Amino acid sequence: MVEISNQNDAPWIARINRYNGLPIRSAYCASGFYYAHRVNGVKLPIKALGAVSSYFSVSAKIIYRHNQRGNQRLGIMPRRMDAVSIYTSHIEGLVSDVWDSDDDYVTLIGFNTSAGRGTKYGCYINRRRKSEIKFIANWLTPYLATLKQQ
Repeated sequence: MVEISNQNDAPWIARINRYNGLPIRSAYCASGFYYAHRVNGVKLPIKALGAVSSYFSVSAKIIYRHNQRGNQRLGIMPRRMDAVSIYTSHIEGLVSDVWDSDDDYVTLIGFNTSAGRGTKYGCYINRRRKSEIKFIANWLTPYLATLKQQ
C-alpha cells in the first residue's frame, strides 16, 4: 500500500491515524505498527501511540540493543512483530518467526517507509541490515502472557 504523493496522504493512512486519535496526515510508522496489532486483537500498553520513543521507553521491554561493540541480545530471542527501532525515529515490526543470530539481515514490515529508490512511501516488507537496528522491544509476549492468566 502506498501514499498518493509522498505526503502521508491516502485513505488507508487517514483511517489508521483516525483510529489511533491522531491527525489524519501524521507520520504513521508508529501509528501503523500499533494499528496492525490492534486489528489483530492486541492492545499494547503504549502511552503515546504515534511516538516511536514510547515503544522503547521501558527498559524492561528492550531485548536487543546496539552498543559500541555491535548489536547485543539482552534476553529472550526477538520474535514476530517485536518493535524494531531503526534510523533516528522510525519503528518497524519483525516479520520472521525465527531469529538467526548469524544472519546479517532481518526482515521487517514498516509503515511510512519505502522499499528502496524510486518507490513511494507506504507499507512495505523490507530486508534490513542488523547493523541499522538501535533497539528491539518485546511488548507482544508479555501482553499475551497477561491474557493466559485471566
